[in-house]
Amino acid sequence: MKNLLKSNSRVLLTLVILGIVFSCNEVPNVPQIEEEVPNFVTHQENLNIVYFVPNDNPEVPGYQERLNDLLITFQDFIEDEMDRNGFGKKTFGLPLDSATNQVKLVLIYGTEDQATYDYGSGSAIISEIDAYKATHPEDFTSQHSLIILPQRTDGGSQPFYGWGRSCFAVDNPNISVEEIPNTSSNLIAGMLHELGHGLNLAHNKAKASDQQTLGTSLMGSGNYTWGRTATFIPLADASILNRNQIFQSSPVSDIYGSASTIMNPVLSYDDTNDIIELTGSFTSDKTVSDVLVWVDPNVNGEGSGTNKDYNSVSWVANKNQNSFEVDIPMSEIQDYGDWPYELKIKLLMENGTIKTHGYSFSYVNGEFTLPEGVGVFQHSSYNGWGLNLSEGSYTTADLEALGGVNNDISSIKVPLGYEVTLFDGDNFTGDSYVAGPGNISFLSSFNDKASSIIVSLQ
Repeated sequence: MKNLLKSNSRVLLTLVILGIVFSCNEVPNVPQIEEEVPNFVTHQENLNIVYFVPNDNPEVPGYQERLNDLLITFQDFIEDEMDRNGFGKKTFGLPLDSATNQVKLVLIYGTEDQATYDYGSGSAIISEIDAYKATHPEDFTSQHSLIILPQRTDGGSQPFYGWGRSCFAVDNPNISVEEIPNTSSNLIAGMLHELGHGLNLAHNKAKASDQQTLGTSLMGSGNYTWGRTATFIPLADASILNRNQIFQSSPVSDIYGSASTIMNPVLSYDDTNDIIELTGSFTSDKTVSDVLVWVDPNVNGEGSGTNKDYNSVSWVANKNQNSFEVDIPMSEIQDYGDWPYELKIKLLMENGTIKTHGYSFSYVNGEFTLPEGVGVFQHSSYNGWGLNLSEGSYTTADLEALGGVNNDISSIKVPLGYEVTLFDGDNFTGDSYVAGPGNISFLSSFNDKASSIIVSLQ
């Protein structure tokens, strides 16, 4: 790995002033001016690094030096992968501590003990950080934060995951560059993996062909392989990082500003070569940079969280103005078999915003199969009770006879070729909500309101 053992040496700049010649040929003393230059990339907007300390578990000795070197190593790895993917030597910015000329870490002392900051305490920790930020805004230059806690001394669990544009990781005396090649712990590689989540990346397993040539995807099982065996960043992930706030040499206006999009996909299937041919068009009120496609095999069945998302595989579609196309060879999906799949089409805006449109298909006895009928579900993300509704009209009584509950629908799946209209009154009265093809994991504007439904074919 390039620069894996990169030193923290400083560059000495010497300004030599010569040419002042006196009549007696004396040369005055030559003044030397030293200017320390950081050996890492820094921007106006950088990753915020917070070292969050419980009141009974102090900082791990030497954390500043160790994490400084480790974060620069992360930065170098991502720079190399961005370059390999065609984006040049581009990487995320690290904040400069002008007093030490090293990476700036924001030290925040928590109000509670380590047991209180258990695995599920992420929201509470972020609330304390936000309170600190309100009085120290100069310590935070972007929307992205890496939050590191000393490893618990009582053997308990603690946050170690992505949380929106923030992520959590763990520090101990062995979290260092020197430990990377030989460590049996996943905490170092896991920190880089979770940082990926904090930089807007979703889980993303390698294509079968890339696994053979490039190794393991960082956002797949890279939290187990990085630093030990070949690990890489796929093109789709690099495309997202290319538009990330802290990868820009100068700030981007309207970064992550909201976008309104409409997607019109068309799926056809080449059964001879087992290839899904995806084409389509889209509209957006923001400029679209890339069209990215994820195929997610739900190996353990719909709604199961064990493998869902972690084994998804990505493509970058060919985009021409407001249309796109991409071929998806199913042989490239490592977890290929007879189970449901979710197809996610992600419109990546130039301002970094991502709008995702989801669709479903399955393989049944080796045959590509599009779903028939609209799925409605009790809870978000297609959990709780569910009904499959074929073309037709359904009153409150009809829905209840099928096992549904009035005013208790939170998510829906509308297959290609279908349209659904939800009404907040019985017998198709009151306010309505119309949805074309796509999976909607949460009906934010129509949650728990549906009393009657019409399913129609497009």
